[in-house]
Amino acid sequence: MMGYGRSKLLLGSEVPVANIPTLRRTVPPSPKPGTRVDAALDAAAARAGAVHAAVAEAAERELEHLRAVNARLRHELAALQLREAEALRLADRDGLTGLYNRRRMFEFLNAAIAEAGQQGQHVGLLFVDLNGFKAVNDVYGHAAGDRILTTVATRMSARVRTGDIVCRYGGDEFVVVLPNLPDAGCLMPIAEAVAERIALPYWIKGQEQHLSAAVGEAVYPRDGEDAESLLHRADENMYKEKNDSAQPPTDAGTLSRLCRRRNDKP
Repeated sequence: MMGYGRSKLLLGSEVPVANIPTLRRTVPPSPKPGTRVDAALDAAAARAGAVHAAVAEAAERELEHLRAVNARLRHELAALQLREAEALRLADRDGLTGLYNRRRMFEFLNAAIAEAGQQGQHVGLLFVDLNGFKAVNDVYGHAAGDRILTTVATRMSARVRTGDIVCRYGGDEFVVVLPNLPDAGCLMPIAEAVAERIALPYWIKGQEQHLSAAVGEAVYPRDGEDAESLLHRADENMYKEKNDSAQPPTDAGTLSRLCRRRNDKP
């Protein structure tokens, strides 16, 4: 190469001016913009952009999937909560009338007795049985009987105090728990009001029907100191009332008189 080695050229040795054109033809030109280096960089950037776009698209799909899963789980949770609430309601309530059931009645009664024992108060209990219900149910059918029971539940609930608990004990029998009574005499007016309300007419298929109620009373601690004893005494008094009349009474005055219970212990 014109007598000059590569080392001399690189070290900047003096080169005769006459040999410069030859050197220019010998040394390769520097790369220009748009040549292979730029092309490689452009290709790398394109690949990186494609990878980024693919990752972003995959992430968006995953996010949409997670959103859909979250929405489904929320829906399932809401459905489970509704079913749980309904199960709890059915565990505490009578399915027909919506009143508290027998199990819940015992819980209320036991709690009321415990509180009354601490505060020196009374707890009242009414055991209510419908007179004439079976005949109406047999003649007009179970659907009509169900409507009567629902109406009775509504009427009884409207005649008790706030805080009193009306329960369907079973069939055509109802129980009312009356906590925090100042004295035993407070129970009689409530029993009379309940009986009078039940004695109002019922309309079934355009026909006026009359029912009555036998109401048995019991008071804590006079008639018993636990729930079972009170319920037993109220049940006994209810059957005594049924036996006091050969025919079921239908007027409110007779019902009121029959509701007056004996105050003496057996």
